[in-house]
Amino acid sequence: MNALPREVLKWLQSLDLSISVKNPKWDFSNGYLVAEILSWYHPKEIKMHSYNNGTSIQSKILNWDLLETFFKNKNYTIDGDVIEGTIHCKSAAAEVLVEQLYTTLTNRPTYRLTPRTHTFNDLSYQSKLPLHARATTSTAIKNNLANTELETGPDTNHLCNKTQQIISLHLQHKQHQRIQDPDRFGIKPTLGELRPKANKIVAGHDCRANCQVSSSGRKSRPVSANKIPENVQFAEISVKQLGRDVPAHKMAQLQDNLDNDMYGTYQPTIALGETNGFTAVAQHTR
Repeated sequence: MNALPREVLKWLQSLDLSISVKNPKWDFSNGYLVAEILSWYHPKEIKMHSYNNGTSIQSKILNWDLLETFFKNKNYTIDGDVIEGTIHCKSAAAEVLVEQLYTTLTNRPTYRLTPRTHTFNDLSYQSKLPLHARATTSTAIKNNLANTELETGPDTNHLCNKTQQIISLHLQHKQHQRIQDPDRFGIKPTLGELRPKANKIVAGHDCRANCQVSSSGRKSRPVSANKIPENVQFAEISVKQLGRDVPAHKMAQLQDNLDNDMYGTYQPTIALGETNGFTAVAQHTR
């Protein structure tokens, strides 16, 4: 009952229900109390003799089939996943159902600091436990997949998809645990994490605020990207590329050989240089 807002609790107490609500997860699962709440607002359409206050899965399905038909006729916005979670006694599903009924029947909103989600699992409970007491994969499937779901599942594929979703959420939770406590799992930092972070330096700021202490204990002055210090000198370096420029006398010799070639069989080549033991040449075409 502590999970329900105060105004919802006062509303339930004002209805004078035949069964006192102690644990919403179990009290609303068969739909009998939901029908009794609706009978206060629609006494001519909801007849309590049509509903069975039993705990078997057959009684639950019969009661909720009648209720879902009534919701469709009245255009009440009650989510199907909330109804399914209430039938199978999922965590926080019944609380969401009661809040939606309160908003629909009274036209009053419920006030919560954090909105509820429709992911009815035990991850919030598992996150509060110490690491050694948290559920394993098999325990997560057992806690989040009820036996009634196995009995009422439409087919095997539907149950396999539910199981795979539970396993995926559990693996994501495990990965979050490894990030929170890397020492427990023996995770070593990567090279990127070990690399010291470089401080961003903005031009125009006081250099005393951005000074860094070197290994020798002296403070080094940061260099701005937009301003070159005056004491920095630059020297021009001339690079000679071997084999790129062909001397003039070699070009004249090649031209003489071409002019004296009477049969046109001479194929001159020009050496461009040597790299890694291989000589690069260029073949001259007529």
